[in-house]
Parts: sequence; structure tokens; C-alpha cells
Amino acid sequence: MHLSDVDEISTMKDYMSLHLRDRLRSWTYTKKRILTIFTAFTLFTIVLFARNAPRKLLSVHIEVEDLGRPGVKFAAEDEWQPPPDWDPVYPVWTNFTRLEHEFSGSVEKLISTSDGFKNPKAQQYAPYPLYESDGYRRRFRGSYVPCIGPRGKRLNESADDAVYGYNGVPKKFPDAPLGSSKVIGLDQSVCFERHGRYGAYGSSLSGHHPVRAVSSPSNVDWEQVDWASLQSKCVEENADRFNMWPRPMPGDPNFEKVAPDSYRQDGIAKSRSAVVFRVYDGFKYTSDMLRVMRSVITELSLGSGGEYEAFLLVQVKDVTLPIFDNQTIYDQVVQESVPREFWNMTVLWNTALWGQLYPKIPESVRDVHASQWLPVQYLAQRHPNFDHYWNWEMDVRYTGHHYELLETLDTWTKAQPRKGLWERNARFYVPKFHGGYSEFMDFIQARYQDGPPEQLKDVSIWGPNPPAGQPITPLDDLPPLEAPTPAHDNFTWGVGEEADLITLLPMFNSDTTHYVLRGGYFNYPVGLLPAGPPRRATIITFYRISNRLLSTMHLENTHDPGHHMSSEQWPQSVALHHGFKAVYAPHSVYMDRYWPAKAANFIFNNGDAQRVIRAFKDMAPLGEGSGGWESVFGMDREHSFEISTWYYRTFFATRLYKRLLGYDVDGIGGETWEKEHGTFCLPPMMLHQIKDVEDPSTETAQIAAEAEAEANEEAFQQEKAESENKALLTAHTAEDNMVQP
Repeated sequence: MHLSDVDEISTMKDYMSLHLRDRLRSWTYTKKRILTIFTAFTLFTIVLFARNAPRKLLSVHIEVEDLGRPGVKFAAEDEWQPPPDWDPVYPVWTNFTRLEHEFSGSVEKLISTSDGFKNPKAQQYAPYPLYESDGYRRRFRGSYVPCIGPRGKRLNESADDAVYGYNGVPKKFPDAPLGSSKVIGLDQSVCFERHGRYGAYGSSLSGHHPVRAVSSPSNVDWEQVDWASLQSKCVEENADRFNMWPRPMPGDPNFEKVAPDSYRQDGIAKSRSAVVFRVYDGFKYTSDMLRVMRSVITELSLGSGGEYEAFLLVQVKDVTLPIFDNQTIYDQVVQESVPREFWNMTVLWNTALWGQLYPKIPESVRDVHASQWLPVQYLAQRHPNFDHYWNWEMDVRYTGHHYELLETLDTWTKAQPRKGLWERNARFYVPKFHGGYSEFMDFIQARYQDGPPEQLKDVSIWGPNPPAGQPITPLDDLPPLEAPTPAHDNFTWGVGEEADLITLLPMFNSDTTHYVLRGGYFNYPVGLLPAGPPRRATIITFYRISNRLLSTMHLENTHDPGHHMSSEQWPQSVALHHGFKAVYAPHSVYMDRYWPAKAANFIFNNGDAQRVIRAFKDMAPLGEGSGGWESVFGMDREHSFEISTWYYRTFFATRLYKRLLGYDVDGIGGETWEKEHGTFCLPPMMLHQIKDVEDPSTETAQIAAEAEAEANEEAFQQEKAESENKALLTAHTAEDNMVQP
């Protein structure tokens, strides 16, 4: 049914249920605020007397929540209500207060720093386990050996290869309306500026250096660095820490569903993950992109002693090149399209390969946009000795330390119980609306189990949820025998289990939305139409996928009838069908506007709101959480993400990142601003999408070169015109002379 066929909300009666529900919550929120203020005062007192207490790496930081945000006046959150004429196509956020200057922190003006609220000092930031501690050595087998970095030194002996941060947070830095990096365990008490964050990786960034900064690292001839060789040597020296043999494939008689951290008598074998950079021949490697790739490899692979290994997966667009039949041509393509330092970690592919490996997939959807997981599956078939594979999108940036990011995501998702998991996955966690994460879990459970019988109840997903007519297979994860339904489980199933899929935005039911690719499923029985098979989708494919899930996706593609879906639906839906553990990790998504809590929940979890309002009133698809007919993931409803830090249609992420690199963006950042305010810095946060960003000095040089080339071209054209005019004049003069009597 089209949106125009759905009744619009136009009366106050339509909002009564939401209004009453929110008023009932108001006293609860008041009590929470009183408790929060009391707690904040207590913690602030602790800070005054314990500023220099030791911490894992940087000094202790206890942030006092700035509830009122002094200097910025906002309407009380409880006063916000959906406009009577609300239209999901219209951006309500245009009326919200802009927070541009709240995102203008500098190193020199951090609060709660390690040495008394002023004069922050750069400190080495290395969030790795204490590999040599007795506790670590008793738990994990083998011995950690520090690896050699790009400067030819062991990383534990090379300060030039380190990352540096500043203890503290920018004053008045806003809270994220969506998600919480603190909840999932990411350190939010440190700020990174460009020199300390990227200086080790060939930074050509100029501009203001913060006070008491580290000295500039030594230069590296990056063309002489061989990242594949460094990674190989690193793994070789740490080989006794890992299970290095290939994992058996699903369908193999030796295949068993065993957690990768399986115990042996000599301790746990540390799991390994592949990090997959995906590009195409002709991809532009900017100075910023090179730094990011070097930082990912150094911090994840070399710094961890081989727990990660990076690959560069390159699409060759010219399918006529015989790259698989001629090694000389293969090497030539690599050398002409990839920087020298990454040559030996490169794997080539082209779309012609899929006709051989995946003939059951329709040819029309074998392109990289509709089938981006085929090359990752191909890589996993060639390199099966990893437990997980990170699909690293090239337009993603993380302003913190990459090892801390991925390990924190692994730890948090591993701790999540299966009960209510798919329901939590479908929703944005809005901290100021839901409260703590445990309260968010209770909120979900009340909706699915514990509410009054007269309320509309949903059915919780428990175990495999296959398409109609598809039998349960030996590959599937079934609930434990003692918990045949969610009611029999006390949030224990799944705790301690590695996630087969990690995403960084919700997994919504695409069938109930205006999501443009919701119909992208192939080779499923016609009887399933028009609803199609059960499926979920997630925008931005920065995912971690397990070896088991990738192998199952491969089997689904190759076995009759050759099931397949569009890229943003495929891993989630296969996990849903087979009962695998999939987890959305609700990291902080910042906005450049202040969002009242109820507004954020109403817009981003609109499926819940509309289900309350419209239940039994019409035949529009009923969504849940971030799904629903007015979902923000519909093509004409995505505008709310334009002012966010994490989406494919956002401008704010690039603005923040360019300031971090030293750009002046609308009067914030840049050399002049930093001379007055200090060096721009950001706490750890995920940014997407960042495309084709050059260093300010490089861009200035390019602009100057382009201007010079344009001036030279104008001069050439002017000289050419003058020459032609002169020649024409000479010719006319000669003709005139010839006709003289």
C-alpha cells in the first residue's frame, strides 16, 4: 500500500495514547533527575579529592553530566509533542536548536584533565590487554611477542609508532541523542587531535600544535614498507597463541558449532579476525586514506600480535582482463592500481567470477552494489582460518583507537542475551528516553511479555525464523531444551556467545517500510509473495560477520534454488532464518541539533509510535522500532540523518572530520581559529561517510595548482587568439597589397 493510501494523523485524539503514556512517565523522569543530580554532586566531590588516581592508561576521569547545558536554553523535554500536521517527509529538526559551537572543543580547553582542569599533557594511548600479566597468561595460551612496526622497531620500543591522546572532554560537548558509546564500554574521557592521533602514520597535517604535545615522529619511506610482510612476521612470532588451521565449512562432516575461544589444556586460543578493505581499481588513495589504512593495520594487526590481519580486496572493473589466468597481468593490475606498500596484501576479483561460483544468482544482481558480500565470501573461502571478518568501508572514520573499538564491540555483543535480542536490534536506543540500557531491555520485555492484555502485543523471535516451508537444518541454532520459549529463559541463553553478526545501526524489518531495496530478494518460492521471506536490513555495511555466517551465506547462494538478497539485507536475514546471534551495538550517534528525548524516540523509533496510534485503524503495514511505514529508513524520510555523524547521507560527519584535520569549516577549526582557541579535538566517535578528503595543505596546493593551470590555459588561449588574429591581419594586409593599383 502506498503512503497516500494511509490515513494521516490529523487530530489530537490520535495522540492521546502517546500523551497519556508520556505523562505517566514524567514523575519517573523527575525522580531519575533528582537521583542523577545527587549522584553527580557526589561524583564531583570525589573528583576534587581523587583527580590523580591511577587508571588503566590515562588518569581517572569522572564526567559530571551537564543536565542543563548552561548557556543554551531548551524547551523542557516533556513539553515536546508531534506537530498536529506532522508529515514524515517534512524534517521536524529544522526547528531544533543548532549545536554547532558545542562541537568546537580544543585540547587547551578540556575539562577534568589529568593535571587539574588545565594544561593537558599528551599521553600514549594503548588500550591493549596486559599481555604479560599472570591473569592474562593463565587464561590464554602462548606468549605475546611485540611485533615490528613500519619504522623497523618493536612497537613496544617505538614511541614514534604510538597514538597519543589527552585526558579530558571538551567543555559543553553534547550528549548523543541516539546510542551510547559509554554503555557499550568505549572510553569517552579522552580527546584526540590530529597530530597525536595520526602523526605516526605519515601525517602531513600542518597548523597549530597543542601545548605540551609530543614531538613529531620520524619520517618513513612508505614505499619501502610491506604491510603483508610485517603482518606475516607478526603472526609467525605469535602463532602459538592461535588456532591457525582452517575452519571446517558448514556441511562438512567435521563441522561443529564450537565457540572460537575453545578451551584446551594449555589455555584459550585467541580468536583471529580479518579486516577487509574493499576498493576498486582506479580508487583514489588520498593522503588521509593512506593514514587511515596504516593506522588500522598498525593498531589492529601489529599492535595486537596478530589478532587481526588486513586484506585489500580490489574489484577489477574490466572483466576482459585475464587476471585469473595470467599472473603477469594480475601483478600488473595490482601494481598500477594499488600503492606499493599494500601490493602483497591485495586480492583481486571481478564480477565475471560470480558467473562461475554463483551461477544461480540472477546475472542482473551480481554487481557490487546488489551483491557486495560475494567478494567477501570469496575471500573467506580463500582464507578460511579466521573466526570473523570485518567489512571495513573506506568512508568510515573512527577518531579513537581502532583496537579499543573492535575489542569493545566484541566484548559487549558477546555479553548480550538472546532473549529480546531481535526486538532490541530493531530499535534505536535513546538514552534520555529509555534511561539506562537495563531499563531499555525492560521496556522491550514489557512490550512483548509483561503488558496488560488489552494492549497490542508482539511476538518475540526465539530461535530460527525461516521462510515458510523451509525446514530447520542442522546448521541452525535452536533454543536450549530447558527454554523452549522466551518465558522459560532468564536472560541466560546467548550470554558469552560470540556474535555471528555485529552492526552499528538497527536491523529493521524492511518489508514494513519505504526502504528502497525491500523487494531485493531472489529465488524464494513465489508463494511467499508479496510479503516475501522474513528479512531484516541495516544501512551502512560496516559489519563483522563470522566465518560460520559467511559460509552459510555461501551455501544459500550455491545450493538449490540459490537464495539471495540485496547487500544490506543478506547477512541479517540469513542470521534470522538460521537462528544465529546478530547484535546491533548502539554506539553514540551525534547530531548538530538538540533533540528532545521524546522527539528522538518518536522519529527514529516511529514504528512503535505508529503501532500505538494506528492499531486496528487501517491496513498499513505495522512496523516495530525503527521499521514501520513512516520509518526514517525510507528514501524520502532519511533527512533526519543529514545532521548526524553516522549515515550515508550526512554532511555533519565530514564537517567534524575536516575540522579535526585542520580545516576551517564555517569559522570553526583551521589555523586562525586554533591560534585563538587551541587545537581542535574530538572524543572517540564513529563517522560516516567521509569521502575524498585531502589534507588542508594538499588541498591548498591542489587548488593553487589548478588555479595556476587555469591561468596558464587562459594565457595560452589568449596568446593563441592573438597569434591567430595577427596571422589573419597579416593575411588581409597581404591581400590588400596585392590589389593595389
